[in-house]
Amino acid sequence: MLWRCTEKNISTTASPQCSSSPVTYFQYTTITPPQCLNYTLNTDATRNIGYTSSINNCDNTVPFSNTTSVWIRFQAPAGTLLASSPVPPNYCGTVVTGWYAGQYPSPVFTTATSIVCFYYATNTCSSCASISVTSCLNFYVYLLPQPPSCNYRYCTL
Repeated sequence: MLWRCTEKNISTTASPQCSSSPVTYFQYTTITPPQCLNYTLNTDATRNIGYTSSINNCDNTVPFSNTTSVWIRFQAPAGTLLASSPVPPNYCGTVVTGWYAGQYPSPVFTTATSIVCFYYATNTCSSCASISVTSCLNFYVYLLPQPPSCNYRYCTL
């Protein structure tokens, strides 16, 4: 499968081109995708954008420390969605905040492929990673890789 971040096609195994307004690719299906039935639930309240008590959390632990990406469903008190706009550093329990820069899929059983940006210092997309988001019946699941370093974290709302 090929996807595009800006002007040129690159494979999903290549490093994505970081942009705070990337292209999003959509894949539609009429049957329930397996990731809507088999995912890891994350309820960690410290990843919510309202959490500012500590900035020492990292997403370099299970389930993100796997060698392959893992489908994650966020649920309260974590929040239910990856943040979809830049989250300033030192929120959601970390220094380098991750937010989804692509478009969310709206039809049920649609998967979007785009990027998550990591906000560091004054750069809202200093680094990025390719991710997928699937719209299930009444929730989203995210195919998330391990972030590039400690103090990088996916932020939710």
